[in-house]
Amino acid sequence: MIWSIIFTIILVGLCLKIHGLTLNYLSKNTSKNFLYSDFIKISSFLISSHVIQISLFAYYYYFIYHNNPGADLFKGNLTGSFLDFFYYSANCYTTLGTGDIYANGNLRIATSLEALIGLVLIAWTATFKLSYLFKSRN
Repeated sequence: MIWSIIFTIILVGLCLKIHGLTLNYLSKNTSKNFLYSDFIKISSFLISSHVIQISLFAYYYYFIYHNNPGADLFKGNLTGSFLDFFYYSANCYTTLGTGDIYANGNLRIATSLEALIGLVLIAWTATFKLSYLFKSRN
């Protein structure tokens, strides 16, 4: 259980770092006036940042699942492919929570923290985009 918490904290830190670096890059490399091309650039970079973060958690789930056979860490409509874990990770990150795949045992901590970090970083993205729009209006 302690390893699950440690790896989850590392993943949360990586997600914060990736998102922070992305926002820092965008704040330095976009115009002060509204440009449609900059808005597309901002959207593309931020979506890519979220996909990378979802992928990090998906790789973690995939690794844990395949290195602990018989541990019953996941249940539901699961074949064990990476796409299953990417889908599950996207569900957690966006807090969609369809429930067709779900975690058991210690992995519930990781998935709940992924939902929390996803919620925070999606809100950070929305705030950044909104501040760009408001800043460009002045």
